[in-house]
Amino acid sequence: MTNSFLGRKWNIKPRIFIMLLLLLAIVFTSVFVAFNLFINNYIRTNVQTQLDDLIKNFGVRDDKPREKPPNDFYMPDVSGQQKNKIGARGEVIILNSSYEIKNYNEFGISEDIDELRKVASYLKDKSIPLASARYIFVNTGQGSYYISSIEDGKQPGSFFVFYVSVAGINHLVNTVNLAMAIIVAVAMFICFLIANIIAGSITKPVKVLSAFAEEMGKGNFERSKFAFQDIEFDELGEAMNQASEKLDAYDKDQRAFFQNVSHELRTPLQSIRCYAEGVECGLMDPGKSSATIISETDRLSELVEDLLYISRVDSITANVEMQESDLRDTLSLCAESLRPIAEKNGLKFQYQFDDEPVLLSYNEKHMYRAFSNLVSNALRYAEEIITLRCHSNGRYVEVSVIDDGSGISAEDLPHIFERFYKGSYGKHGIGLAIVKSVVELHNGKITVNCGETTRFTILIPKRTE
Repeated sequence: MTNSFLGRKWNIKPRIFIMLLLLLAIVFTSVFVAFNLFINNYIRTNVQTQLDDLIKNFGVRDDKPREKPPNDFYMPDVSGQQKNKIGARGEVIILNSSYEIKNYNEFGISEDIDELRKVASYLKDKSIPLASARYIFVNTGQGSYYISSIEDGKQPGSFFVFYVSVAGINHLVNTVNLAMAIIVAVAMFICFLIANIIAGSITKPVKVLSAFAEEMGKGNFERSKFAFQDIEFDELGEAMNQASEKLDAYDKDQRAFFQNVSHELRTPLQSIRCYAEGVECGLMDPGKSSATIISETDRLSELVEDLLYISRVDSITANVEMQESDLRDTLSLCAESLRPIAEKNGLKFQYQFDDEPVLLSYNEKHMYRAFSNLVSNALRYAEEIITLRCHSNGRYVEVSVIDDGSGISAEDLPHIFERFYKGSYGKHGIGLAIVKSVVELHNGKITVNCGETTRFTILIPKRTE
């Protein structure tokens, strides 16, 4: 399944921009909603408290004698009120039961009579009961108000309508919202610039690495020098350089492999052809020629078998079948199968095994082949004795094949595990390469030390549950 963003594939630049834009939108929306909820609740709470104070302090007449106005409607004096925390001042008008303005403080309020009529008209249109109206929000188009009203207890049909204008604070809130919108617009532009910068810092190294990968695909494994600003890209570039070096080495190994295979196969085939043509032309003795042909055919068959085996070992995955067995049995069985050759050459085997079973989880077929190659190699170089060691060594199992021969030359020693590299008595140059492949298949390692004796040592870790 192909991963995609918003149902389709995108270039890096628009994808980064969209993600930044979504993040910005989420943050701005959250801030906008939280700010407006908080400020509206703050305004409403303060206004409601102020209206309650106005009704409590000025909505009930006292018994002090006052000079009545000409229209006989008592007008509360709200000049002594305290302003609320948002700085708004409460005002009062008197309405009758028909929602008509009967009195108002024309010198003490900031609204004109037309605005007050709009307030009264709004209350009438909404059929607000004046005797019990509490915290009614009124928007006249020019102003915004919260209103509470109470009936004049000493003059039925007359209602004190207290109101607090919030137009100023609402204007401030709208200004803040507009400022946030402008900030968002600027932030969007900044996001676009950032997206370009980030995308450029990503796409440029990616293009360079992609071009390098294309060159590797074409067979150009030359190491490249990368100088990226980001450590991760530098690490990726170094990893690709190491991969290129390994591919180069593998490519050279493959070329050398096929060249060596061609050479090793051509030699016995040419020999067989020459002897066969000699017999056909009557130039060679058929008996001696047939013996040589059989010998070269055996050599060719052995070479092909080794080539097929090492090819199979190279292609084996971690799913190779392993079984816990006593490694001493496999090593001794291998030595016993080669004992006739050893006795023919006047050689003896010496065993140095642990008394207790040396248990290891391994593939017996492959390990037998590796031991056989090591012992066969020792048979070609030993003078009198071949020593076989097998014992447990902590978390490892150690196997050694030691011969008392002349040893391996310093010139040959670094190359003995390379394919088709043959020492002074080598056959095809594949035997030790097979040993190394089998050991590595079991997560082990093989080393060789030369002194008075030549010792091949295999260390294989025990499987830990």
